[in-house]
Amino acid sequence: MKCLYELNVEQLYKLVEEDLSLDGWIIWNETLAKRTESARELKRFDIIKDKAIEQGFINIDNEIVTWFDTLTMLYRSLKNISDLELKDNLKIFQEFRMPYSRRRADYVLVYDNKILILEFSFDKLGYAQKYEDKLQQASSYKEILGVFLPKEIDIGTYTFLIDPDEDKDGRFIYDPETKRRVNDDKVEELATVIVKFFKKNLKSAYNALKHLDYGDGNG
Repeated sequence: MKCLYELNVEQLYKLVEEDLSLDGWIIWNETLAKRTESARELKRFDIIKDKAIEQGFINIDNEIVTWFDTLTMLYRSLKNISDLELKDNLKIFQEFRMPYSRRRADYVLVYDNKILILEFSFDKLGYAQKYEDKLQQASSYKEILGVFLPKEIDIGTYTFLIDPDEDKDGRFIYDPETKRRVNDDKVEELATVIVKFFKKNLKSAYNALKHLDYGDGNG
């Protein structure tokens, strides 16, 4: 497998909290070029850039800030999941390269025989690739993996539309209806999607046995 990071949940926590010190990272409403220039002098920038070069990535400076953004969103979502069994067995692949291609999925999450392809869109910050493009991209990755993997593996997709946390004046942006920070509901929604997708049908075999028809009128 080719990817930027291969992690379990605890390793992702450590990466965000300790290695990259991203706990509290703010997505501010500014151009990618300006955010990249601001982050370039930070130690975390060099840490993840060195890792990317080690993994064979090239021309990635403008991607690094978005990696910080998406790691933070996924970190916050996983913190909202209380299912310890799921978190203990979840595998996370960041920037997962598709077979026979240079294209990369933002994240591939794996649990049991299920795979969730997770894409992040920066449409609201004006960065490259619109939300609809990211939806189509996730679907194409699903199709590609479906060709190479056993048909029994359940592959799903989810696209997260990131909002800026702060405006250009450094003020937090709140949802006018919920009065919460704009990404809070989306983080919780992603956590719900992760749990529901990976935990669906776990009891299907048991329930099927319970409803067997024995042909004698007695279920």
